[in-house]
Amino acid sequence: MEMKEVRAAPPSEYQEQQFNRDQHTVVTIGNPVEDPRDYVVWSICSLFHGNPLCFGLVALIFSIKARDMKLIGDLQRARGYSKCALGFNVAVLIILSLTIFSLVIVWIYVSVENANRYRNLNYWGQ
Repeated sequence: MEMKEVRAAPPSEYQEQQFNRDQHTVVTIGNPVEDPRDYVVWSICSLFHGNPLCFGLVALIFSIKARDMKLIGDLQRARGYSKCALGFNVAVLIILSLTIFSLVIVWIYVSVENANRYRNLNYWGQ
């Protein structure tokens, strides 16, 4: 098997102008650093409107810590506190939703039982 030498075509005049035009410009492309959220408003709502097991208070504490770390400039710790606050806020939301759903089911059950009892009393004339 014989190896052939392959040569690239010489650059065109336009390519040379583009390559040599500005040698001192450096462009740094990076991902913009996004500030972590602190969820303070959601934590305050969790504290006042649905506070099972004091998760709303814990979420508020972590939210305030996340905001403090963000102001200091420690974004890594701020993200950690933010994730904790988010987790506690979601826990409060789930527990509150399940509680309301359970109360509605119990209310419907009691209403149906009372209606059946009332209907049976009137039917038998007692």
